Amino acid sequence: MTNKCDQVSITTLGSFDVFKGGQSLISMHPGSKKIWELFKFMLTYRGRSFTPEALVEALWPTEDYADPRGALRRQMHRLRQFFHESGAEHQCGTLIIFKNGYYQWNSDSLTSVDCELFEKAIEKADSFKKSDPSTALQHYREAVSLYHGEYLPDCSEHQWVFSVRNLYRRLFLKAILALGELTSSQKDYQAFLPICEKAIQLDYYEEDFHLLYMNTLMHVGEKKTALQHYEQITGFLYHEMGIKPSSAMKSMYKRILSTQEVHNSLDSLHAELEKSTTSETAFFCEPTVFRSIYELEWRRSERDGYQTVIGLLTIAASVFNESLDKNMLKDFGSHLIRSLRKGDVVTKWNNTQFLVLLPGLTEDLMNQVISRILTSYSHITETSPSSVAFEIRQVLPPQNIISNSANSKSPTVTKHSSDA
Repeated sequence: MTNKCDQVSITTLGSFDVFKGGQSLISMHPGSKKIWELFKFMLTYRGRSFTPEALVEALWPTEDYADPRGALRRQMHRLRQFFHESGAEHQCGTLIIFKNGYYQWNSDSLTSVDCELFEKAIEKADSFKKSDPSTALQHYREAVSLYHGEYLPDCSEHQWVFSVRNLYRRLFLKAILALGELTSSQKDYQAFLPICEKAIQLDYYEEDFHLLYMNTLMHVGEKKTALQHYEQITGFLYHEMGIKPSSAMKSMYKRILSTQEVHNSLDSLHAELEKSTTSETAFFCEPTVFRSIYELEWRRSERDGYQTVIGLLTIAASVFNESLDKNMLKDFGSHLIRSLRKGDVVTKWNNTQFLVLLPGLTEDLMNQVISRILTSYSHITETSPSSVAFEIRQVLPPQNIISNSANSKSPTVTKHSSDA
């Protein structure tokens, strides 16, 4: 009987490699791209059988082979020869067999595949989830320990890997959520923290991982860390992708705020508030926050005549397309924030427009400020002078530029195009 240590071990989650006796077989033949593509495909669909023509079409659809069967036979021979020479075939048996005109993975071969162990651990955990939560917890943790990232990450250009990759990602999400449930029932939050951190590291854009992490931080008494994480993730998603906090995120924010400590003096509260006021650039916020700041400036203007000017900057439709939208909006927004004063306010109003609020300026001064910013931007990016148009007006009641519709147009008072 072959010992476990003699088996060929295959890793697919987070990285791809094949080991025999602790030695990487990939490193022995790193340049053999096609035979490893063939190996990965057969491993991925190890429960199915394929004709030579079907394999060639699935693996190399853009290549025109006069003899597909012959081309496949040569690659398969190279693969088998490599495993034979490395000694792997002697210990684990023939990995890919040809039977009745079809190639298939040999299910009797002695191999250890991490994604199979991952699936089995989740299956075991699911079976114990209701009857024995402690055992289920152990199996879910085992599954999470096996998942180091997406399935076959070096095969991103191959469509045949997408569905399987998504399957393992969904199973990982399922395992993390199940662990969150069991942790809540058993109150073992401290042990769950590193699992949440690993999940976020592997899939930063999965909102459920961040919600679980903040919930766990709250339970272990790290309320300030939970608040800092909320500000970090919501700020990242809004700045990088224009995504506003979901209702679940907003509910978490309210929950975090409701647990903030009671201050015995204004000094301690003031010190805490000042911790987040270190930025030397303009204040960037969501449209809802901008709306509140606008109302405050509107009231102040009405009360004492304090001058504040609002500006609407629009990226021209002629330069706004799929290839430019994300990068251009990000670059222009960053340039705008860096160029304005720390007391000025900026928001990305929609996919093509920014709003700015400049306290203490007249319309003429704001016209000069915005023109200077657009001129410097056009010089840096070598964009057309007319790529960004802007409108400005003084904040005096009644003003209608801020309406309930994010896509609404304001009445034209002073309208300009960059004179860069």
